[in-house]
Order: sequence, then structure tokens, then C-alpha cells
Amino acid sequence: MTVLHRYAAVLRGGGLGPALSASIVGRLSLGMTGLATLLLVRESTGSYAVAGAVSAAYAVAFALGAPVRARAADRRGPVRVLVQCSVAQPVALIALVILAGRHVPAFLLAVPAVAGGLTVPPLGAVMRALWAQHVEPAALSTAYSLESVAVELCFVVGPTLTAGLAATAGPGTAVVTGGLLTVAGGLWLAGCRTVRAVRPEVGTTHGMAGPLSSPAVRALLVTVLGIGASFGALEVALPAFAERHGSRPAAAGILLAVWSVGSILGGLAYGAVHSQRPPAQQLPWLVTALAVGTLLPLLATGPVAMGVALVLYGSTIAPFMACNAVLLGGAAPRGTATEAFAWSSSMIFGGGALGTATAGLLVQHAGTTAALALVTAAGALTLVVSLTGLRHLQARPVEL
Repeated sequence: MTVLHRYAAVLRGGGLGPALSASIVGRLSLGMTGLATLLLVRESTGSYAVAGAVSAAYAVAFALGAPVRARAADRRGPVRVLVQCSVAQPVALIALVILAGRHVPAFLLAVPAVAGGLTVPPLGAVMRALWAQHVEPAALSTAYSLESVAVELCFVVGPTLTAGLAATAGPGTAVVTGGLLTVAGGLWLAGCRTVRAVRPEVGTTHGMAGPLSSPAVRALLVTVLGIGASFGALEVALPAFAERHGSRPAAAGILLAVWSVGSILGGLAYGAVHSQRPPAQQLPWLVTALAVGTLLPLLATGPVAMGVALVLYGSTIAPFMACNAVLLGGAAPRGTATEAFAWSSSMIFGGGALGTATAGLLVQHAGTTAALALVTAAGALTLVVSLTGLRHLQARPVEL
């Protein structure tokens, strides 16, 4: 089976093409909002530290709210949650733009940022749960590779669109555009046949812990926390890196897009290869490659070298995320898949918030190199945590 046929098969088999398209439109906002908010607040306050803190507030709110929204989707169905959040989140983003334009104190900027984070629609969690429900186990690695590629596509188009809008119309326009994409994608996904057909699992209860009752789920979630920290740190370091080398901070959108292109290439390659090795045995190799990749931006001496480093680093991301998703879906207790995937996003965004806030302080007080070193340190921590938690994954193998 060719690469294209393998990917086409997972879309046809579950009828998930429209749902994936809708989720991509909505998730373009995720590729825009972090950078756009950072640029908006920096323009308003003149401080990377304040901008990093406000962006971190958004990410923390996302991390705290995502499992709650996903649990509601698991227990009451996803349609209502998608509709409500797709309307509420853009309102919060517009409020952020208005307040930033009036140069209000930083703590007031954090209020709409938190509201925006709390109301991000669970587009990714719903989509990943659909893959688990509609795709044959043998094809799940291909399905989640396609999912990872779709996410990375959002982080190619999103930052590029943000850079263009910020340079020509201002970062506020980029923030509002992200909100409009949320409305379009979220309502479209809510209207898809496969989403409207989802019914909660009857008689399934897991108490307050939900999917966290599984040790394997907990091990996988802690692993992605460090990855999120490296992502958040890099998102702050790159605008400062671009500025240090004579470009406008918005040029970081191009570098972030290059980073995602690398991940797309890695994800396509991973999904095209049907490995006979179980996912739990693949994970140590993939997370090691990811940790090595986090070192490369630190070694870059200029924009071109940084672009090469980001392509190589990016190529390790989607394969790891696809393997992690297969393991997470298999480890989640019945009726908690959407929430388990939301927890994964929460850990990434929670780690991203920590990385963003810390990197903002480092850029402000110690320089760009210190922030890039944080990216590497987070990658090393990810490797250690992943290898430590490996015994939980081996105790519960996932059959493909």
C-alpha cells in the first residue's frame, strides 16, 4: 500500500474527512493565538516578561479547562460543548485586543487571556477520540500520524498568518482572526455527522480521577509536560532571536512555521512505515530523538542555521506525538478517551505556560541564549521522565 493510499484508507474507513477538515480550520487558532498574544502584549507594554506572563496565563487556563470540557464531551456528548466554546472563546480574545489597545495594566490583560484559555473548544480531543472509535487498531499509528501532521499544518499556517497580519495590520488583527477561525471550525465540527452520532458510554463511571486512574495514562501525561515546556520556551526565544539578528520579532512566525514543516515531514514518514515493533518499544527511541532535537536550536548561530536546526528538531515531534497518542488511547479506561486526550493537551499547554513564563524572564534578564538553553533542559527532563515511566507502559501493552 502506498503512502497516499494508507492515509486515504483511514479517512474513508471512518468517514472522518469532513471532521478532520473542520478541526484543522478551528485549530489554526491554536497556531496563532500564542504568538499573536505575545506580540500584542509586548507591543502594548514593551516588555517580553509581561508578554510571556500573559501568554502563560492563557496557556495555564487552557490546561486547567481542557479536561473539564472534554469530560463534559465524554459524558454528555461533544456537540453542545463545541458550540458553547466556539462562541465564548472569540469574545474573550476580542476583549483582550480592546484592553491592550487602551494600554491597561498587565494584570487586566490577564483576565481575558484566562477567559480565552478556559473556553478553547476541545477540537483536538474530540478528533483524537473519533480516530480511536472509527479506525482499525492496525491503522491507528497512521491515523494519529495524520492527526499530528494536521496539527503541525496549523502551526505552519498559523504562525505565518500571524507574522503577516502582525507586520501589516498589527498583532490585534491576528488575535481577532484566530477567534474567527475558532468560530468557523468549532461550529463546523459540531455539525459533522460523525460528531453528532457520538453517544456517551452508558453505565461507565470512573469517579473524579477519570482516565488518571490508569498508571499508564499518568506516565504518558507526565512525559508530555516537559515537551510542552520546551515548546513554550522556544516560542518566546524565537522572537528575541529574530530581533537579536536584525529582524522584527514577528519574523519568528516564519521560524515557527519552518519548525512545524519539519514535524510534518517526520509525521508523514512515520505514518508511512508500519513498524512491527510495539508502540511501547518505539517510544524510548522516539523520545530520545526528540531530546537530542531540543539541543539543536541552542547551537544555531544565525537565522539560516536556526531554520535548519528547527527542521531537524521538528522532524522528531510528530512521530513521538503519534506514538504517544496510540498508547494513550489504548491505556485510557473505557468512556474516558476524550478526557485522556484533553489531559495530554493540558499537560503540553501547562508545560508550555511554565516554559513561556520562564523564558520571558530569561530573555529579559539573561538573554536569548539562556532561553534556548531552557528548551534543551526541558528536552533532557522529558527523556528522563519518559524512561522512568516506561515500566507502566510495558505492563499494559497496546496491540496494533
